[in-house]
Amino acid sequence: MKTKSLSDRFGSGLMHLLLAVFAICCLYPFILAFMVSISSEQSLINYGYRLVPVEFSTLAYEMVFRDSSIYTGYAVSIFVTVVGTILSLVICGMAGYAMSIRRLRYRNVIAMYFYIPMVFGAGLLPWYLVCTQILQLQNSIWALIVPMLVSSFNIFLMRNYFKTISYSLIESAEIDGCNVFRIFFQIVVPLSTPIIATVTLFIALAYWNDWTLALWFIDKRSLYPLQYMLYKIESIMQFVRQYGSMGNIQVPAQTFQIATLFVTIGPIILVYPFAQRYFVKGIMIGAIKG
Repeated sequence: MKTKSLSDRFGSGLMHLLLAVFAICCLYPFILAFMVSISSEQSLINYGYRLVPVEFSTLAYEMVFRDSSIYTGYAVSIFVTVVGTILSLVICGMAGYAMSIRRLRYRNVIAMYFYIPMVFGAGLLPWYLVCTQILQLQNSIWALIVPMLVSSFNIFLMRNYFKTISYSLIESAEIDGCNVFRIFFQIVVPLSTPIIATVTLFIALAYWNDWTLALWFIDKRSLYPLQYMLYKIESIMQFVRQYGSMGNIQVPAQTFQIATLFVTIGPIILVYPFAQRYFVKGIMIGAIKG
């Protein structure tokens, strides 16, 4: 076994040191923001942002979780994210796989059909009328799912990855009597873990962070997702700070905003490490192969 020279060990140690410093620099804003969220508003006014809170306070989180509807918002967001991600992944994956098959007739025409909406849009008003008048999505949980089901970008990303899979595997499965669905779910999908994990993260983030669909289509409070619920709470808090008061309680401003940030991104922070190791590989292969 070859022993590393002193220069190699020095270079490796220096690289590890630089990466550690970079990781600390990336982690520091999150730690500082969390410490701000558990600080009192008055201490921020007097002393500014501190890594160690001068005066500990959970008032901001109490304001967020005081309304029981926040839990309903969590349930709606989790349902929409899980169901929407699964359905969108299946639709985009099957469309991308179909276009990756060379013998598919008119596959270039189909690809152009998906490509045109990436460049040109019909406008917000026609899209809104289709969703409300034709699809009848107003005040329905599906209004938070259906409009985002199909993404041309994700379809092309998955198509490019599927084209890297050896076509001889598919031909062998067809000779053994497998139909298209069995080939896709039992052969193609297990070989496409990196791109599936990458696209899953894209779709889940889009569903979890979206609040505009609720703004346009939802009037029932019981169907408000978490993001829109927090947007409404923030609007009410701004109104109270400007035009009213809450007795002797000091209404949090900066601490409340940062607390809502952590309430919102918490599940995503927990999910991302599991998909992170597939992320770069999925993006690179899907982008380079044509």
